[in-house]
Amino acid sequence: MAAVGSSVHRRTWMEYIPWLTYGRRLGFTGFFFVLPALIYFTLFAFYPMANAVRLSFFNYNLLSPPRWIGFGNYEFLFGSRQFMESLGTTIIYAFGISVPIWILSMILALMLNQNIRLRTFFRTVFFAPIVMPLVVLAIIWSLLYHPYGPINTVLLAPFINQTIPWLNSNQHALLAVIILAVWRATGYYGVIYLAGLQNIPNEYYEAARLDGANNWQLFRFITFPLLRPTTLFVVVVSIINALRHFDAIWIMTGGGPGDATRILSVLIYETGWIFLRMGRAAAMSVILFLLALAFTVVQMWFFRTQE
Repeated sequence: MAAVGSSVHRRTWMEYIPWLTYGRRLGFTGFFFVLPALIYFTLFAFYPMANAVRLSFFNYNLLSPPRWIGFGNYEFLFGSRQFMESLGTTIIYAFGISVPIWILSMILALMLNQNIRLRTFFRTVFFAPIVMPLVVLAIIWSLLYHPYGPINTVLLAPFINQTIPWLNSNQHALLAVIILAVWRATGYYGVIYLAGLQNIPNEYYEAARLDGANNWQLFRFITFPLLRPTTLFVVVVSIINALRHFDAIWIMTGGGPGDATRILSVLIYETGWIFLRMGRAAAMSVILFLLALAFTVVQMWFFRTQE
């Protein structure tokens, strides 16, 4: 006798719940997929932010119980010369990084989008700095910036009569760390621009060339307008990342000389973990978050008005 095969449907635990319809089961399935990310975000992002906001209203130094002082920390900060100078340095640092990255990464992407030899090799070379440990890069660039290092002896010797103390000069220290940050991130944002370029249909360029458009007109009227979403992403993310920079500055200058490179992230670390003013450091963190949020909103508004 031939065996008759039969398939047995095995019910999942959700099917035993009467009110859990098929549509609701799909919703729960999606929820379970995003649950690990929600847990991670809650524990390591939302809770620390909420706790920082709460702590900013207290006087807390790790040695005594927190004492409620309301907006006392904020009043102190906006009356502090050091904080206001650090805030100004942070804004200069953020835009000093974002604008060159925006320009250089777009130029780099336009170059790498051409049909040239070793294109894949050059893409890898330009992207490599972003995956290298920042601590290692900071140490290497500190050696390059040494008064008798390669930058002074090889690149600048034909043009100047004396060495430049890059990391020990109030006039040059901020520029030195900005150069490192721009060099490290340009390849990364160049790859993002390259992806944006490759999403532009080639038919637009072919039609424009038939109408007699030159390369500059192709860039001005086709490439640049269609890259606006990518440009918005690059500018916003580069500024937010610049506001979070700490490692390289701390290793190379320690926030000095004087207050030349003491951006808010460095001042927050010093206030919280060296001087143990946790409430005041939390207030600075909240201000830094609001600053990043304000930059993002303004830039999104600006790009939308240009469309």
